[in-house]
Amino acid sequence: MKNLMRFSLAAVILAFPMITAKSTAQTEKDPHRPACNDAPCKKIKAFVKTHYCGESPYGNGPDDGCLIVHPTLSKSGMVSISHFSCEWSASDKRVCKQEGQVSSETRGAAMREMRQLGLPATAEKETYFNVWKSNTTGWILAEAYYQGPIDKDDNFTLCQVILLVDPNSGTIGLRKLPFRKADVDVPRVTTWEVLGLADADSDGHPDIILQGNAYEDYWVEVVALDHGSPRTVFSGLGFYL
Repeated sequence: MKNLMRFSLAAVILAFPMITAKSTAQTEKDPHRPACNDAPCKKIKAFVKTHYCGESPYGNGPDDGCLIVHPTLSKSGMVSISHFSCEWSASDKRVCKQEGQVSSETRGAAMREMRQLGLPATAEKETYFNVWKSNTTGWILAEAYYQGPIDKDDNFTLCQVILLVDPNSGTIGLRKLPFRKADVDVPRVTTWEVLGLADADSDGHPDIILQGNAYEDYWVEVVALDHGSPRTVFSGLGFYL
């Protein structure tokens, strides 16, 4: 699949039809959608469904799942500092463009993390960034993403980190994908997208809202900061194919 740009819904990785038939996978334990039975979890789930869900149910389940909605930047609790976009040239070469400035502190923190995850030094120049700043807290959210060329066996390499830079707590790792090889048609890896910042549990503190992207499976996670440490307080909804 030569038009692969990055492993996410927003950047158009796979063109897929909506499937309405229910899969037997729904009856199996779903690690991305654990039971949500207590009142705090139900409260967060209701918030996510209100603000980040569109058509429901969607795709091939779950029954209470939905098409994930990406809020506009003005409603995400963030302003964009820098972003990147990629296109394919006529010669099937992936060409990416970085717009806006990425601070040396943010770039350095991300690259140190990615080197620990196995990213070769030669790949650093091909690593691109999405960077946002919180409207209220001063937090910086940064996604650093690397994707290598497609080889003769239709495989490609990739690596990703999502970091939060807190003026009070320093740099906090939220999600990471170690440098690895994946198949173009069946990329069995999990990557992440930042959906925004919101007080999902009404405790007076913003939470980080993320979208998980696995092969034919998409869900929402809510991450709270507990004394500077990230804690996933909700995972679920979304859809699979």
